[in-house]
Amino acid sequence: MTKEEQELVGLLKEEVEQLREQNKQLVESFQQLLSRNMLMAEKLDIYYEVRRDVEYLRHYVHNREEVLSHFDARTDEELLLLIEGKLEMDDTPLPPELGLKEVAEMVNCTQSRVADIFKHKTIYGTVGTYLDYLRLIRALRLIRKHPNYNIEVVAKEAGFVSVRTLNRRIQDTIGMTPRQFREMTNIDKK
Repeated sequence: MTKEEQELVGLLKEEVEQLREQNKQLVESFQQLLSRNMLMAEKLDIYYEVRRDVEYLRHYVHNREEVLSHFDARTDEELLLLIEGKLEMDDTPLPPELGLKEVAEMVNCTQSRVADIFKHKTIYGTVGTYLDYLRLIRALRLIRKHPNYNIEVVAKEAGFVSVRTLNRRIQDTIGMTPRQFREMTNIDKK
């Protein structure tokens, strides 16, 4: 082999050695990247698992909040006292549209629970009957307290839909018309 050929072989050996070194570095870099990629894939799996668990917990908490919002630890008697306290105050308006739904909302309770309480724990049987009773009592007080009030004004302030309804309720309950009741109470005052 000639000197030139030997130099060429030497150069090729050096170049091969450099390529091997570069290949070795590339393999190490590839292994590091692969390791990082696997670590990121594991972290991504963990992230999705945590995210799924968080969504499950949100759903669970929402369901529990929903259950708790409808749960009422008050006894029937406590609720009945609360309803009576709110409705039997003299200055509390009792508009004609006031009914079961509004009473339940007033005490932050379900309509079915309020209806059950009135059905099983009162003499009224229904919220409507109870409200009619309160309106009747309020009308009789107004007639007595303000003898100069027109029956129409009394009906409106007591929460009756019409004078006719007021007349019928008073007639059915005490056996006389509002005017007769007014006359009777005026006689008592003299």
